[in-house]
Amino acid sequence: MFSSRNVPLVTYVRRTLVARLAIMATVIAVAMAVFAYVAEERMLKEEIVTEARADIGELVARTREIVAQTDVTPAAAFDRALGEFGATRRLTTRGKIVYAKFSGRDKAEEREYLDTTFVEHQAVWEHVHADGASASYTELPWVETKRIAKLLAVHAVLLLGDPAQDEAGTAEIVFIPAPAVVTSMKRKSVFTAGIVVLITLATTGLLYPVVLRLTNRLVAFSRNMQAANFETLSLLGCIVAKRDSDTDEHNYRVTMYALRMGEALDLRTPQMRALTMGAFLHDVGKIAIRDDILLKPGRLTPDEFEIMKTHVRHGLDVIARSTWLREARDVVGGHHEKFDGAGYPDGLEGKEIPLTARIFAVADVFDALTSRRPYKAPLSCGEALDILEQGRGTHFDPEVVDLFAGMAKTLHEHYAHKTGSDLKAELIDMSWRYFQHDAQTLI
Repeated sequence: MFSSRNVPLVTYVRRTLVARLAIMATVIAVAMAVFAYVAEERMLKEEIVTEARADIGELVARTREIVAQTDVTPAAAFDRALGEFGATRRLTTRGKIVYAKFSGRDKAEEREYLDTTFVEHQAVWEHVHADGASASYTELPWVETKRIAKLLAVHAVLLLGDPAQDEAGTAEIVFIPAPAVVTSMKRKSVFTAGIVVLITLATTGLLYPVVLRLTNRLVAFSRNMQAANFETLSLLGCIVAKRDSDTDEHNYRVTMYALRMGEALDLRTPQMRALTMGAFLHDVGKIAIRDDILLKPGRLTPDEFEIMKTHVRHGLDVIARSTWLREARDVVGGHHEKFDGAGYPDGLEGKEIPLTARIFAVADVFDALTSRRPYKAPLSCGEALDILEQGRGTHFDPEVVDLFAGMAKTLHEHYAHKTGSDLKAELIDMSWRYFQHDAQTLI
């Protein structure tokens, strides 16, 4: 039960730092890898387009050359150039022209070529004959990259001949890169993305020791600040304890009892922090009570008791002067309220009393009953629980009493005989995470 649910501060910071660096490195690496892959793929597509345009440009240039040197029509020159191109060009190196079409001013001169040896030639044919396949171009030359049957293709429309003369026409071409080119493109893109990932992760790995060293220094500073805060709490609590002829061990024990109940009730971090501070400072207002009343060995008179009750108001005044201590308000102001409404200073009843105050009331009375005082011997755990049971529903919240009854014996055995230094050390290790708001900003 008492194996701490909290890890040491440095361990927590290192784990968090490693986790966050790993997540950030992964996100950055993936983002950069995707960017590199897309950029590399775009560059390689541009290379393919350049190759395609070079091949198409050679075909167009040869067509124009034939038109200039002979008397044949542009359509006939296109047929001749296409034949020469297919016979002399090593089309399997970079890709091949799968579809070619010549369109002239005269519909009768239209020529169309389709490489039926190409596996997906039917898909290419359907693409170029689909409505609007090349209708989006507004001026020539027009070139775009498309995917036809999941294959990368370059679809182009270029001008042939002299547009000022009647023999001018256009050539529509579909160029398919060779499979080896596409495979190389993908391999290069993946390789580039992988290099980016490795560089990102390596950079993160190199930076980790530097960041860890700086964070460790900040953690040490935060730890010292936390210790100083606890010292402030214990100092204020000790001042009252010494005036009340007591030791500050009561403050540590009652805080541990209260925190264990708070954990069992799954209180949120702000409530646990308020419970810790309130437990230390619950009687801080007693510094304003006269010694003849505070240290009186016998029973107080009604007038004296009324003065004693003012320690709650004095305590609230003390913590109100510190922004950091104000979280203790519920416990300081409500630990003498009773579940049936017979308590003070406000006569709160039932759930009107803050939960942290209801928890602390049980812890406070239990420790007072089981602790040795100059004027009394300690009661056993069972005797103290019997008294708590008698106040169930009147003095104490029944749910809190029932919860505490199930853990009281183990808690008492663990804490009852520990010294103040041991209790303080365990309390700091247990409760530091409830004060780690500032420490979280370090990481």
